[in-house]
Amino acid sequence: MNLRLLLPIGCLALALLQPAAAIERTAKRSFPVQPGASVTVDTHRGAIFIEQTEGNEVRAEVRMEVPTEQEEEASKAIEALELEMEPAGGGVLIRARNPSESRAIFTWEESKRIDLTFRVWVPAGMPVELSTLDGSVTVGNRTGSVVATTRAGTIFCRRIDGPVRATVESGAIVISRCTGAVDLRVQRGTITAGTLLGPATLRNDSGEIEVGSAYRGITAKTSAGDILVGLQKGFSGETKIEADGGSVLLRVEPSAALSVTASASWGRVQTTLPFAVTAGASGKRSLTANLNGGGPAVRLQASGGQVRIEGHSRFFDLKEED
Repeated sequence: MNLRLLLPIGCLALALLQPAAAIERTAKRSFPVQPGASVTVDTHRGAIFIEQTEGNEVRAEVRMEVPTEQEEEASKAIEALELEMEPAGGGVLIRARNPSESRAIFTWEESKRIDLTFRVWVPAGMPVELSTLDGSVTVGNRTGSVVATTRAGTIFCRRIDGPVRATVESGAIVISRCTGAVDLRVQRGTITAGTLLGPATLRNDSGEIEVGSAYRGITAKTSAGDILVGLQKGFSGETKIEADGGSVLLRVEPSAALSVTASASWGRVQTTLPFAVTAGASGKRSLTANLNGGGPAVRLQASGGQVRIEGHSRFFDLKEED
């Protein structure tokens, strides 16, 4: 390459690596709340972060980042944003809408969108309902129910003492630990859970499901992907796992008691655990058997792969003090 061309090319590369200029504004509000109140965050785009706080006050902080160096242009963009932070129905409502984004957006207009970040500190026990069309939802350690929805992004909950209901169109749901019932739905993406102490309903239309450690009944189904579930000793409740377009891997604490009915349409059912077989066999397309005298019913079905049942004793569990 001509050395005289290296300098302008290098300058161009450096310019492309520089972060785009932006002007930031932050709106803050605090709300005294009573027991039984709830918090709703509803936005057309942006990331939502929820943390637990002491006392009886909800604190909200909304950061608005406008991709421009012009103060006048930034002010006009922020004025066009419809941002509400107010008491509602005994709780708190935080809502953001931008009328200019309700129409079709051309490629060259993408850079003009305001980036939003919502940070809300919520007292223990208060239910939260969170919705963003384009962005992630992150909920830290807290007590109280969680309802979360995103069209495109990740919903992440760390340790939740209460029920969780989450829906993602395209992205992922990650739950580290939950003591209550969970109801998780993904259309395209993945579902990953660490420790589930309550009953669980998991549905993925196109992608994988993984549950590291479960203590209660699970209903898990995927239309195109594999499913992995771990069952701890002493688990209770019926379990039904269906992988219409993949395989099923069940990890069981060897001393757990369960009654298994498993089938694989295209593959085989395989296990090395000492099951008392009543029908079928390991290595065949179906198996009906009891482990340690039998226990809760566990139904496994793989329509596009294999079913494997293996012993597993080193379950990871995010303890209360973690």
